[in-house]
Amino acid sequence: MKTIVNIISDENPIPAYLFVKEMYEPGDKLMFISAKNTEDDLEFMSELMRVPNDCIKEILLRNDMDEFKYEQICRAVIKRLQKGETYYVNLAGGTRYMALAVQQVFEKFGAEFFYVQTEKNIIIKSKFDDSINDNDDQHIQIKYRMNLSEYIKLHEMQSDLHNSGHTPIRSELDVQNLFDLFSQRLLSNRDYRILEILRTDYRGLNYAKLSEIERPRKLRAEAIPDIRKFLDFLSFTPESRDELNKDELDYLTGGWWEEFVYYKIKEAINPDDIAIGPVIRTKGVKRQNELDVVFIKDNQLYVVECKTGVHTEKLFNEIVYKACALREALLGITCKYYICSMKQDEDGSLKRIAKNMDITFWDFDVVSQPELFDRKMKEAIK
Repeated sequence: MKTIVNIISDENPIPAYLFVKEMYEPGDKLMFISAKNTEDDLEFMSELMRVPNDCIKEILLRNDMDEFKYEQICRAVIKRLQKGETYYVNLAGGTRYMALAVQQVFEKFGAEFFYVQTEKNIIIKSKFDDSINDNDDQHIQIKYRMNLSEYIKLHEMQSDLHNSGHTPIRSELDVQNLFDLFSQRLLSNRDYRILEILRTDYRGLNYAKLSEIERPRKLRAEAIPDIRKFLDFLSFTPESRDELNKDELDYLTGGWWEEFVYYKIKEAINPDDIAIGPVIRTKGVKRQNELDVVFIKDNQLYVVECKTGVHTEKLFNEIVYKACALREALLGITCKYYICSMKQDEDGSLKRIAKNMDITFWDFDVVSQPELFDRKMKEAIK
């Protein structure tokens, strides 16, 4: 039996979580060390680990500045330790100052020290001794794989991932057909006008009768007398012969592009978990955020914003800034963000705007070349 020790950090809870998931065995104890401003995170982590309460020890630095007082940290920790106990200490977490103090204290108790490197998905085991030439550091590959729900919960958010509807409604062949129509410029001005009417007047409705779309009773809605001809041109057959349901309306007005990206990612990367359109929100906050395509691979979260077109640089800037705000406020510092669009970035200006905000932009030149797109996606997870 051993005691698994973590310093709790509010900005990146993943190292502590993975360390426990990888190292815990029945009968082990957990010890969490936390500063006062991360007290809520400490309680949350204790609940999330699903370990009996009597197996968890919590050390809280009570005052605001205690995490910057070396002696105070040492005193708070050392009085909770016991000689003869085996301690596995993860030094990835908290401030560097806290990690130094924790290391100093646990060295006196013969602890084993580790560092969880989430981007490499490894745990590094090190000996802090005078011998620097014996190459005794060990790299332990993390076997545990989180799913999307775990990641979201770890960042103290709620989601609708438990609901159905986060997978494609159409086959890969169907979305490839639509992509070919768009990418080869086979749609007429009338086709684009029909899509715009569907987007502005019908997107979000639970259903729309085709007869109503042909001859709408609402004065504000523009008639689409050729809607059936349009659907035939797209090779799109509704589930019901006489209406379009909500999922189908969403699909026709942009959802197909998310499904196209979903299929390409699944084929190229084989993610551990992937979803279309999950809604996430912070507990107690009404505002919701919908993610287009989100997936997790080797415990790393990736978000892909899918836009069929980006008409102006101003609009692109808004998309980039929103993505940055979402990542920093909700999804954690290790989240990787991408924007995928059929917009042609002829002078590279949009790529530069995105890169300046640590976001990758895949434009038409990338997505229209299957081998290049495949390579770019695989590069994303390296």
